[in-house]
Amino acid sequence: MHNKLKRKWKVPSDDFLKNIKQQWFSSEQKLFQQDECINILDSWFKSTKLNTLDNWDKMPYVDITMGCTHFIESFLIGQDGLDSFQILEDEYAYYGFLGKWGTPVGNLEQNKPLIITLPHWKWGDLRPEWEDILNECETKNIDIHIDMAWLTLSSGIEIDLGHPNIRSIGLGLSKFDAQWNRVGLRYTKQRQMDSITIFNKFYGDHHINQNLYSCGSFIANNIDRDYWWNTYQSKNIEVAKEYNLQQTKLIHGLKNNDTVYCITDLLIPT
Repeated sequence: MHNKLKRKWKVPSDDFLKNIKQQWFSSEQKLFQQDECINILDSWFKSTKLNTLDNWDKMPYVDITMGCTHFIESFLIGQDGLDSFQILEDEYAYYGFLGKWGTPVGNLEQNKPLIITLPHWKWGDLRPEWEDILNECETKNIDIHIDMAWLTLSSGIEIDLGHPNIRSIGLGLSKFDAQWNRVGLRYTKQRQMDSITIFNKFYGDHHINQNLYSCGSFIANNIDRDYWWNTYQSKNIEVAKEYNLQQTKLIHGLKNNDTVYCITDLLIPT
């Protein structure tokens, strides 16, 4: 395989996105309030024409976050220790750093919430057992919380947010080379008293975190929601043909049988 096909993931960037960052720091910017930012980001996330998330209305409570890591950490803080929630195998390394390891599909514990990453790096798609996971969680009364950080890099992802066991999702802007100002939204069917709720309800004064709200609004107002696939789909197809690989749902991922490679350095040569 070509040495620019990597197993380690690298988030893509390009000159357009670098210029967005430069504009933010070099130009006078309009200030936005928390509620304005939430409305802008809510409309922006829902504007995708390449992915299908049905029944958004079943997630009526929307809060701003400092990205998907904030979503994860708020979930963890709301649990009663590492044994009070569960993850699946091949999960985000963050949990392993905490000493939390995955449970095989089919062996999940009843009544214990599950946090899951979708789309998933290993498959460049939803987990292949996604329907089995939904059925197991429904049978065992397991709440599902979805970290959807890579949805903005995806095309063809379909999830029904109306499923009774899906309780919350987290979305962020950082995969548009915006790690420098992480911001996103959490959607829930029912708010809990956790760090995100406190962040929104007790620190929602228009003078607090206004840079976060203003920058998040600026990014969403200047980048098309489906920018990655609309801009680089033809290049993705070209690389797939050249290296005899198959497409995944991720713009920067191609696969050979069951092995998914990061093609960032071929997609956007530096």
